[in-house]
Amino acid sequence: MFSYILCATDLSPRSDEALRVAVHMAAKYNAFLAILNVHEEFMDKDEMVMLRVSVEQMQERFRLVATKCRQQMQDLVSSTGVEDLQVDYLIREGEPAEVIIDIARGIHSDMEEPNSPLIVMGTNGRDSLKERLLGSVAEHVVRHATCPVLVIPYLAE
Repeated sequence: MFSYILCATDLSPRSDEALRVAVHMAAKYNAFLAILNVHEEFMDKDEMVMLRVSVEQMQERFRLVATKCRQQMQDLVSSTGVEDLQVDYLIREGEPAEVIIDIARGIHSDMEEPNSPLIVMGTNGRDSLKERLLGSVAEHVVRHATCPVLVIPYLAE
């Protein structure tokens, strides 16, 4: 079915179900699984200099954040009880919807036709004014992705 699954997560409890679904699908179809976490708050060196922030201190902070996120992703995969997965953990900076789409396009261009990756992601369950005006990350990805997208809704308990 799918040989490559890209699971986008913000590491919130609301996105955990999407990650569990992606792990189980990857195991069922013997697919490669990439788990992606995107951060908007990272600054480039020019922004740090303009704000008179120590570049070295901020880079160390970003490294620690990335290490913590990677560990969280590994722990979530381990908690599913699924073993023998081919998993890659991706941590990127930028606008989440655009990064998700760009990575999926890059994967798709490397794959032989008629294969395409599958993007798995959750909805955050929020209904803010910003999302009503601009749309959510999931909505943007569904509208602009060139491959299938599986959106797992957040169901409050």
